[in-house]
Amino acid sequence: MATKKFAWDKSLAVGISTVDEQHKIWIERLNTLAEVIDSKQEAAHITKTLNFMMAYIEFHFSAEESLMEMHKYHRLPQHQAEHQHFREAVMDLLALKMEQPGAVRQLADSINHFQIRWLKNHIQEADRQFAEYLHGTKVLA
Repeated sequence: MATKKFAWDKSLAVGISTVDEQHKIWIERLNTLAEVIDSKQEAAHITKTLNFMMAYIEFHFSAEESLMEMHKYHRLPQHQAEHQHFREAVMDLLALKMEQPGAVRQLADSINHFQIRWLKNHIQEADRQFAEYLHGTKVLA
């Protein structure tokens, strides 16, 4: 089973340059992980790549939440909860021993059926709401 790739396009731009650039890097790292899986790399390399991606995600979540806090974004608690939901959903992946049968497939399934969809929806909904708030283009209740 091939691991899906995720392509950046204009529909993912929220108009905050640092956030958009971080999302592009996240997508690049997710695609790198997919490539490592598909090329049947050694388990240690897959684990290293997964950890590399997850470290970047933590950096991004922290930067995004700090920006929201700085601008007193009223939906920060909901946004943090979405980030936490993602963390919890992928925490089991970090604990997997990639050399065990089925572990790599579980990771590929997570990318194909959860991570890409979550990231795309999160950017286009929650992150876009923050961008609209920040740019004052929409009155939020």
